[in-house]
Amino acid sequence: MELEAIREIIRKFPAFAYYSLEGKIKPVVEFLLDLGVPKSDIPTILSKRPQLCGISLTENLIPTMAFLEELGVDKKQWAKIIYRFPALLTYSRQKLKASVDFLYEMGLSDENVGKVLTRCPHIISYSVEDKLRPTAAYFASLNVDVAFLLHRAPQTFGLSIEANLKPLTEFFVGKGYSLGDISTMISRYGALYTFSLPENLMPKWEFFLTMVYPKSELVKFPQYFGYSLEDRIKPRYEIMRKCGVKLLLNQMLSLSDDDFHKLLKKRMQKEVKD
Repeated sequence: MELEAIREIIRKFPAFAYYSLEGKIKPVVEFLLDLGVPKSDIPTILSKRPQLCGISLTENLIPTMAFLEELGVDKKQWAKIIYRFPALLTYSRQKLKASVDFLYEMGLSDENVGKVLTRCPHIISYSVEDKLRPTAAYFASLNVDVAFLLHRAPQTFGLSIEANLKPLTEFFVGKGYSLGDISTMISRYGALYTFSLPENLMPKWEFFLTMVYPKSELVKFPQYFGYSLEDRIKPRYEIMRKCGVKLLLNQMLSLSDDDFHKLLKKRMQKEVKD
């Protein structure tokens, strides 16, 4: 670790300076390495959550991991999970159980609870009563399958209803989409509401209006908003336009380069025959 990084840890968490190197820090680092955490990830993990080094391996860390594995966390993914969100191992059993109980309450299966915890361990940090439950109620009011959305895009539940979710709903309503359309779009593409309105949705919407598609095409393929405007959408559309053929939005964006050009060639040949 760089000396400045160590200083920053101590500034944020002064107690770290008093941890025993042999008794606290080394055992935790060696434990992480044994789990398969790359040595290069250790500084990042310690910077994110220096408190890890103050927790007993035998009394807290290992039992907490065993508890989470019982809930379905994939033990093969611990290295990735800890790198993404090392704080997961510092929460109390009560906090962990409250979050997991909420996931079950929303209708997730045992398998899907494990997948959510593995893919998005941050969900444990969200308050059940202040964040998760109100967000679930908001999406339920839009007629969205909450369990499905939690499974597909759990990160959505960390967003602010007032600052993030409602503005996106109002944006689509303002563009002429019904709440039923919006529900369908979210169900087809769970990550839709994780995008920035000014930086992502608005520029892509403006470009969408210049293309040859009806608005209903976005209900069928809301994944449009997940593609890069400059690197994917504009170049693909320009190629298609120059070829003088029209593909579905899904075909234009989701195909590999080879398949995209093969389909264009096929359509051009068909146009010539017709």
